[in-house]
Amino acid sequence: MVTSPRPPSGGDVLIVGNYCHDVLIQDSTVKAESLGGAASFISNVFNGMSIPCTLVSKVGDDFRYPVSHPPIVSPDAKTTVFHAYFDSGSQPGGTNNRPDRILKRICACDAINPTDLPNSRFAFGMAIGVGGELLPETLEKMIEICDLVFVDVQALIRDFDRVDGTVRLVKLRETGFYRLLPRIGVLKASSEEAAFVELEEVRKWCCVVVTSGKEGCGLYWRDGNTKVSPFLASQRDPTGAGDSYLGGFVAGLVQGLAVPDAALLGNFFGALTVEQIGLPKFSPSVLQVRSLPDLFLDAIA
Repeated sequence: MVTSPRPPSGGDVLIVGNYCHDVLIQDSTVKAESLGGAASFISNVFNGMSIPCTLVSKVGDDFRYPVSHPPIVSPDAKTTVFHAYFDSGSQPGGTNNRPDRILKRICACDAINPTDLPNSRFAFGMAIGVGGELLPETLEKMIEICDLVFVDVQALIRDFDRVDGTVRLVKLRETGFYRLLPRIGVLKASSEEAAFVELEEVRKWCCVVVTSGKEGCGLYWRDGNTKVSPFLASQRDPTGAGDSYLGGFVAGLVQGLAVPDAALLGNFFGALTVEQIGLPKFSPSVLQVRSLPDLFLDAIA
């Protein structure tokens, strides 16, 4: 049975990853532009649930978004930019043998170095880079200053075409992060990313969470696994759904939930996110009235 990790002894949550500028393009037409990056989606969840956090993010001097957690400005760099390409034939969830999107990194801001991290102790750490900004030595520093570290595998296995920035995935074993897996607490991957992780091997070292969109998510550890039910959602934009999931998952653990219950909360935030375009807005009334039993009833309805 999965239980909550041991109660951490430190303070709040440390989030490490760059803010981005996201451009959504459908059939060659720009449909939306918004603040992006896992850092924005996760901090958005934490803000909605009034959970304090410390965020380390780098942007260029062109960054103009108002954010509750100010980033480090790199004066000689530009903010990371992603273009997400959709077409009218693609179906939510990547059905009809088409992916949800083609993602391209147009511009990349500076990497986050170990010296950029605060000299403090944290209960939870979240390594959530999206554009190649997370370095192995930075993750190692996070492991040293955080009681429990959550890692989104996209921070570890994304590679970028040198010509047009198209995102592709590489095997986790081939990266400089692989040696650190026995020292992290939880590794999160989408069902697509899981194929690059070697799940059966990695689950021996840490808990692995695999998100599967409308199918919910699965939790895998050395001695077993469990599935967590999804929430029905009408998908408009899948961008950031996995990030909001991870934010909800960690928020649940911060509040003392058992791991499966925290994963259910993650599914809830993921479902809310896909129903909106860009960075979602979480209605205070929805977040305040929802109790965990309510979420269970919705998930099995």
